[in-house]
Amino acid sequence: MPIYEYYCANCRKEFEVMRPFRESDAPGKCPTCGAEVAKVPSVFASNEGYSVKVPHGPAFRGNKS
Repeated sequence: MPIYEYYCANCRKEFEVMRPFRESDAPGKCPTCGAEVAKVPSVFASNEGYSVKVPHGPAFRGNKS
């Protein structure tokens, strides 16, 4: 299940919610004040550090045989 990031303007807090893809467009609910909140853009997480990694070659698509 993917993790979505949200921001509550009332509490000024960021939080994450793990929910199924079918609920990805549904608004979130702040765990502190209960306000309805929208998702915020997020970036891909990686164990390679905190910078964005750009591939140096074409994407691996499996065996072409």
